[in-house]
Amino acid sequence: MREVRKLEKNQLKDALSIAAKAYPMMGLTSELKLQEFETRILEDFNQESGTWYGLFEDSILLGCMILYDFVINYYGHEIKAKGIGAVAVEFLHKKQKVCKELLHWYLEYSLKQKYPLAMLYAFKPEFYYKMGFGYGTTCYNYVTKPNLIPKSNENYKMDYLNQSDVDDILAFYHEIYQGIHGMTPRKEKNIAALLKTPGLYFVCYREQEKLTALLVFRLISNDSTNNETDMELDLLFTTPIGLKAAMNFLNSQSDQVRQISISTLYKDFFYNFADIRHIDHKVLKQPGYHHTYDAGMGIMYRSLNSIELITKRPSTLDNIKIRFILNDSFVEDCPKDFVMEWKAGKASLSKSKKYDLELKFDVSDFSSWILNAIDITTLYQYGLVEISDKKYIPFLEQAFYYQQKPTCLERF
Repeated sequence: MREVRKLEKNQLKDALSIAAKAYPMMGLTSELKLQEFETRILEDFNQESGTWYGLFEDSILLGCMILYDFVINYYGHEIKAKGIGAVAVEFLHKKQKVCKELLHWYLEYSLKQKYPLAMLYAFKPEFYYKMGFGYGTTCYNYVTKPNLIPKSNENYKMDYLNQSDVDDILAFYHEIYQGIHGMTPRKEKNIAALLKTPGLYFVCYREQEKLTALLVFRLISNDSTNNETDMELDLLFTTPIGLKAAMNFLNSQSDQVRQISISTLYKDFFYNFADIRHIDHKVLKQPGYHHTYDAGMGIMYRSLNSIELITKRPSTLDNIKIRFILNDSFVEDCPKDFVMEWKAGKASLSKSKKYDLELKFDVSDFSSWILNAIDITTLYQYGLVEISDKKYIPFLEQAFYYQQKPTCLERF
């Protein structure tokens, strides 16, 4: 008989052995590395860093996963979200629906624990899309040269950060969390661990003792050039001056750094550059559509309590009732057919079965829409939502307009 159970400490090594084969990038290629990794995890086993679960058939471990408890900024509200990571299946039990059983248990468990939202990073997005997860945050990667990054005439003093600056970094991230839809607060332990990572550098700019720009980068030796290096960089800022200071810093690295790879969730970041072109100078479409950045879809979201998520999504709707029909065959107890009513922008579940408008979604596309990753007009144009009266589309578009896409920096 199959059963999902929380792992005990003496079962962790078996789970790590399964995960090592599923994720070779973990580098657990020897018994020594496996033991070292196991020792690190045991320090915080089933605590803040996530809880390990396994699917067992009698005493045999078929697969494993880690579940995470998050709080996210959902349009200015704090809501709970349950994350999942390290989903792995033992090679001897592939194609036996192990992953599907793990995911089904995770979603049912999250719903019972009253989590309105589930989220993950997908190894195979199409697999999770079929389970009701919708596409969310996109990351943008810009590759340029230091001397192409604009430099202002001001002199901005930059500082390295170390373990003594953990509180300042946490305060910086908390400000971002409070101001951006989709963000999660950072944990002190995770920041401290990153600061200890060999070859990872933290540089900041402060305004009146407060961090307003943070650059986290590593340097990579490029053997094809004469002692030049490449820089891989994550950049965050909270003020225009903070951004200018960061740009000055990057521009000043031209004597050693050949190129800079900037990963950011700011889609329009290229507006900062006089030369917007990727350094490969490719033209993607004639007469002059230049290769500017590469994009990657990241986190995926799944609605578990759609009524709660609609209630907390801001709108300007008034005196209207909308029936929602969601196609969701994977989780039985999720709301699938209900009527919401709005009065002066506030939504609630209607006691009446009468409605003015009907919307039909697959739960995956609804999940993307309710998080504001995609708008209702685009979904309709792509045939991903059915609407009983299409003349309402511009009205709904305006009523649910929200400037921010869901933005998430959490890694799990």
